[in-house]
Amino acid sequence: MTSNSANADLVDPRGPVFISYRQSDGNELAENLAWGLRAAGIPVWHDQTDLPPGDTENRLAEALSSGISGAVLLVTPEVTNSTVIREVELPRLLELEKNPVFTFAVGSTVEHPYDAGSLDYSAPDQLLGQEQGTLQGLHQARIANIGESAALANAMCRRRMEALRRDIERASGLLRLDVQTRVPPYAMATEGDLVLRLRPPIDGERRPHVGGLHDLHRFLGHLPQLVAIAGASAVQVWGGAHLSVACAIGAALPTTLLGKVDVIDNQGETWALTGQAPTPTAERQCENVKPPTCISKSGPVLVYVDLLPQRSDAAFEAFSQFRSDFAGIAHLRHRQEGLLVPEQAAAIVGELSSDIRSLANAHNTTDVHLLLRCPYPIALLLGRTLNTLTAHLYEWEDSPTDCPGSNPRYIPSVILRPGAGGSPIYSVTAPPLVGLT
Repeated sequence: MTSNSANADLVDPRGPVFISYRQSDGNELAENLAWGLRAAGIPVWHDQTDLPPGDTENRLAEALSSGISGAVLLVTPEVTNSTVIREVELPRLLELEKNPVFTFAVGSTVEHPYDAGSLDYSAPDQLLGQEQGTLQGLHQARIANIGESAALANAMCRRRMEALRRDIERASGLLRLDVQTRVPPYAMATEGDLVLRLRPPIDGERRPHVGGLHDLHRFLGHLPQLVAIAGASAVQVWGGAHLSVACAIGAALPTTLLGKVDVIDNQGETWALTGQAPTPTAERQCENVKPPTCISKSGPVLVYVDLLPQRSDAAFEAFSQFRSDFAGIAHLRHRQEGLLVPEQAAAIVGELSSDIRSLANAHNTTDVHLLLRCPYPIALLLGRTLNTLTAHLYEWEDSPTDCPGSNPRYIPSVILRPGAGGSPIYSVTAPPLVGLT
């Protein structure tokens, strides 16, 4: 067997990316990069989360046994002291790099001695005893902070989409997006072309991890470009997500940009929106619980979308009473009892979108506050229709640890401004998590 054929067996274009780093001065950098990669849709082999204790020296062998798509070598001043990287990991990664599908990059913190703020591109070879030009010829990026780590992650994701383009073309232009925001990630190859994972909620909390929301903010603006690089004409979303995250992902895939988006729920049912959301008909799926409240002629509006079988108004009523700045308030419910039928998704989203815009127009505003209580596929598909609105999204909290004994409530999560360029997430409004600074 030739070296190239052996490498082909070890490289899986949908597999994780391996992070090679020196723990003594690279732990925080590796963790930030790992979350940046996961938020950009790339699964990760990171020894602190994906290997049992004591297996550090065998970490690359463990990763290769399941197939990897690429690697990032983190170059810090103390990497020169790592025998494992210099003698075990780097030679193997350089061999894998001969496979054109393998994505290999260098993330460095070593600055040029005579040009502050600029990388010393010769440092990786010098620190790791390589022939001059060996690592200097690879893609190198500065990763001194979270933003720079995110930029490297997005560059790696673009290369991933290039490697998968032919497969996606063979799948009739369908890109598969695997999403999860509620459980810890783990390294494995999946059927997803993009495997988006966010930092899971802190123990005892339901709300999204605020750090995960910032990671998502840095990534989502790149999603349309990734879809284009992959040559995709449709996106299929699997998994599960907090409703504000699902809505934000939908906002990154607006109906004006992409014709078809399907969401597959946990039962394998398909919720789809193809093209523009349909115009509501006389036979409506949803209705206002009571006529929308008009408080003033102009100003921000509040819309509560409650589509779950058992009605729950307490947190919405407390929220609307606490805030006195809304010009109009609407409460939307499904007309039929029981669970929603996935085949009605497009009609439901069309009605919700129309009602939200009508309320906003009636009060001369594009500023909409959304409280969502619905299946996550509806939240994602609704996000596709929010172009030109400023949507303030909230998350439901049943037992907030920062206020023991309080009732369930809605807390801020993100503000969306889809269509304004860049990320559809304009800002992260989630409060800091308890115990974090």
